[in-house]
Amino acid sequence: MLTARAIMTEDIVTITPEASIKEAIELMLLQRISGLPVCDNEGHMVGVITEYALLAIAYDQKIQCETVAQHMTTDVLSIDIDDPISKAADLCIVHRVRRVPVLQNGHLAGLISRRDVLKALYESEAPVCTA
Repeated sequence: MLTARAIMTEDIVTITPEASIKEAIELMLLQRISGLPVCDNEGHMVGVITEYALLAIAYDQKIQCETVAQHMTTDVLSIDIDDPISKAADLCIVHRVRRVPVLQNGHLAGLISRRDVLKALYESEAPVCTA
């Protein structure tokens, strides 16, 4: 059974709740990512900020000066590091999320994207098609 630990990305770019929205946008553009886990100083994940949430600046440019904490989602779906990857797939399908945070003892340990799940399943399974 493949677990989250086996397929998660461990090199994660994060941001703090106190960072400005402008900093979050700059970081996402620089890193070419569509969302950022928001972690406190102890490494606990407290939320997530996404491109979607940041589109609010299209209506009010002053939002750039506000903090990530004011715009992040705090009701974050996550899985445990030892959960099967099917649990990550379930969350992606049911909730239409692009990535799922992986936690270990409440700390952010990694991220699993939809592509990570597909790649792992594709590479680990024997072909089911017959020629």
